[in-house]
Amino acid sequence: MRTALTLTAAALTASLALGGATAFAAGTPAPAPSPSVRASTHPAPSARVEVPASPVKPGDAVSVTVTAPAGSRHLAVSSAALGRVTPAAGQDGTWAATAGVARVKDGSYDVLLTGSAPDGTPLRATAHLTVRAGATR
Repeated sequence: MRTALTLTAAALTASLALGGATAFAAGTPAPAPSPSVRASTHPAPSARVEVPASPVKPGDAVSVTVTAPAGSRHLAVSSAALGRVTPAAGQDGTWAATAGVARVKDGSYDVLLTGSAPDGTPLRATAHLTVRAGATR
C-alpha cells in the first residue's frame, strides 16, 4: 500500500511539474486541474491625464496635459465638461491641449483619456474636473 501511494504521488508530482494531465488507476482520486496563471512579461503601460485641481467655470480655457509612453497613438481626451479634445504631441511622452469649459451644471466631471501605446496596448486614464459657475481662478 505504501509503495502504491508513493508511486501515485511521484506520478502526480511529475505530471504537475510538466504541466500535463495524467490518468490514474481506478479508485485513485484524480487531482483537480489547477488554474492556468500566466505572468505578463510586459507591464501594462501607464498613462495620466491632468486638468486643473481648483474649480473652473463655464467659458474658462483650461490646460489639459497627457503623459503616456513615447510613440503612443490615437490619444483623445473627452468629458461632458470639455467635449472632445485632441492633445498635440510634445516632448518626452507628454501631450498638451487647451480646452474650453462647456456650459454645464456645477459639479464634478470625469475627464477620460483613451489611446493606444506603441505596442497597441489600450491606454486609459481618468481625472476629475470641478465646475462651479461662481469659481474664480
